[in-house]
Amino acid sequence: MTTDPNRRLILMTVKENVSLTVLNAANGNTIAVIEVGTHDTGKPHELAISIEGTRGFVSLYGSADYGHNVPDNRIAVVDLTNMTLAGHIDLNLYKGPHALVVDRAGKLWATVDHNNCVLVINPDTHKIENTIWLQTPGHFLATTPNGKTLYVSSKEYPVITEIDIETRSVTARIPIPVGAQAIRVSNDGSRLFVGDFCRPLLHVIDCGAQTLVSTHKLTGVPGWPFISPDGKMIAVTTFDETKAKGFVELLDADNPDNRRVVEVADEPFHVLFSDDGKHLHAALANGEVPRIKLATAAITDGGYHAGGTMPEAIVAYNPSIGNGP
Repeated sequence: MTTDPNRRLILMTVKENVSLTVLNAANGNTIAVIEVGTHDTGKPHELAISIEGTRGFVSLYGSADYGHNVPDNRIAVVDLTNMTLAGHIDLNLYKGPHALVVDRAGKLWATVDHNNCVLVINPDTHKIENTIWLQTPGHFLATTPNGKTLYVSSKEYPVITEIDIETRSVTARIPIPVGAQAIRVSNDGSRLFVGDFCRPLLHVIDCGAQTLVSTHKLTGVPGWPFISPDGKMIAVTTFDETKAKGFVELLDADNPDNRRVVEVADEPFHVLFSDDGKHLHAALANGEVPRIKLATAAITDGGYHAGGTMPEAIVAYNPSIGNGP
């Protein structure tokens, strides 16, 4: 198939189908299901778009979501102009790729849990240009809006690692109490929002001071924080494992204790804000992708389905300009 340049798309990684699944953003209909991994051994997790917008990179983490895992060593490359698998980046002895970021020079950065490193990869040659030693198994990445700094969280290890993207060197190791899930930088670049590893808490780090400055209660243990387009809201996907209940928690970015909670049908993973910031879609473990109206903090019409269970990443893709918002 040839991608219609005028049709806005939704790209989702779906573990059950080991796929990058493509949906029509207007109605949620499935356009393509591209098998990128290997059933039971190479499940897709995170997604990044190339700088020119014609390729999607999908990390194949391994056999499990985390913990006991037989790691894969590949990153799938999808041709977004015709929605086909173009091949794989072979990481050789580097295993467990997870978080992915494309920097302003077009280089692909990837965490590799198994090796306690972040890799810098040339996406054209598929060659590893740099290996940055973290000392811990980095799992999540976040970049500052100016593209100069990268932060890495390391799950159960109580540290956030700061990396200078230009020099490709570690510039700070910021201690945190217990460890961290996903992280996100505020739109003005001043704060890093950090989901606690195993407690219902959200931490805030002052990026300039390189120190934790506040901690805020949540209903469930956090997975991922996301920032609204205007920077005023943090949406945190959380899960209470003891009660098997999932939540999308909506926090005021300037006062995170001001919080509204939306219960959802299963564990939530990534969310995607609408361009106008009035709604978001949340990818749930059961494959549902409900639409939440932010003004009322309630599920509303306009949800869709990922076409399989365990969707993780969800990204808007505009073929005419080559990337999502």
